[in-house]
Amino acid sequence: MLPGGYTFIHLAFWPIVALVALGTNFIPIVLSAGVGVLVLESLKK
Repeated sequence: MLPGGYTFIHLAFWPIVALVALGTNFIPIVLSAGVGVLVLESLKK
């Protein structure tokens, strides 16, 4: 495994996914981010 294991994979993988997604289509990223914020807010209540 790489140093940091699972966390390291996420740190390396997600920025690449984000860059590809931003390059191809920005709107789904904005929508999914909005949904994520709503979920976090509902969990805090």
